[in-house]
Amino acid sequence: MKILYIATGFLPYTFSENLCNGKLVYAMQLNGWDVDVISKVDEGPTYSREWKEPWLPLKENCHEIKYDVGGKFERRFDLLKSMLLIGYPVNGVRWAAKAYKVAIKLIKKNSYDVIITRSPNDIPHIVGYKLSKKFGIKWIANWNDPASTIWPEPYTHKFSKIKTLILNSYNKKCLNSADINTFPSESLMKHFIEYYPFLKNKNCAVIPHIAMPESLIHKFPYIKKDKMYLCHSGNLSKERNPELLFRAIRKLIDDGYNKLQLDVMGQVNDYTKDLIKKYNLDDYVKLVGSFPYIQALDKMQEYDVFVLLEAKLEKGIFFASKFTDYAQLGRPIFAISPSVGFAKDTITKYGGGIYTDNTNEEDIKYGLLKLYNSWQNNKLLEDFPSDNLYANFSSDRIINLYKSIL
Repeated sequence: MKILYIATGFLPYTFSENLCNGKLVYAMQLNGWDVDVISKVDEGPTYSREWKEPWLPLKENCHEIKYDVGGKFERRFDLLKSMLLIGYPVNGVRWAAKAYKVAIKLIKKNSYDVIITRSPNDIPHIVGYKLSKKFGIKWIANWNDPASTIWPEPYTHKFSKIKTLILNSYNKKCLNSADINTFPSESLMKHFIEYYPFLKNKNCAVIPHIAMPESLIHKFPYIKKDKMYLCHSGNLSKERNPELLFRAIRKLIDDGYNKLQLDVMGQVNDYTKDLIKKYNLDDYVKLVGSFPYIQALDKMQEYDVFVLLEAKLEKGIFFASKFTDYAQLGRPIFAISPSVGFAKDTITKYGGGIYTDNTNEEDIKYGLLKLYNSWQNNKLLEDFPSDNLYANFSSDRIINLYKSIL
């Protein structure tokens, strides 16, 4: 199997979407598939910018698009050329034009069986669209997040009417032309179908985020310590408001259940720091900073419970990539999530943790207490086994899902 894989987010820049893509390509290579990747320089916050183990086997076949920003005139001229080539005046069109040219060169040298385009944004899909039309190669478009015009509150992007029309035209063309559209969860697929009803008659598939290949994971035995240590891995953005969680922790402590500590691993905003002071939680909520991905996976195994804190949404359509890490490491997940959606449905069906309503402080407190009592009795892993949950995201299962559609 020969695959041309196009994604704006990829390694060595170790951010969440980039890691999702890196893990998938790594697993494909382990399966014996030849994968060429076209990616870009990630200018955003990352934990690493250099190729390191275990990702070095991916470096040789990664074609990273680089170009100078250029002066004002040069930028405008390049932008005009790129828009004429790609056909849409959208953000990222300069990268798309250059990725398209690199892809043509690779296709002329290699006989690819399939093109896969992936998030973190929509722009790779227009490259896949043009290539599939030009060369007749089968094309899988994967959407890890909502398309740019259909993000729900509080994440909604504010576009002008003209820009919305342009982006919707672009998204519809890609969704309608892909041989298969894939999504990491059924909840996100349903969200797309709600806005683009024509997808009911198109080939769509759910392929969850992939876990790390087992050969790359260091597994450590669970050891109960003096406190129940909880870990929230990943940045706490403004949309993921931890106030109800902090209030629930405060009430639990006041009720005498004080042998617990929540560590936040990642970037934290000032609002969260102020909440820690507001509820006098300096001794119970710690900011432990950020770590490279593999080191973070090792450190996370020191904890008893993993916390998933989501934004208050009408429907929980997002599948946070950390969910696969949590399941793979075998600790209970404490999901503080919307009352309808992915986290609730998944934990209810497969176990591996507790779901609580992220709008209900008492429900959050009750979930914490249930975990606390299980921890005290040294039964966390027995009461909340993760085997069935992890089986859905294992690299073997995800590769088999790709085999079934390829």
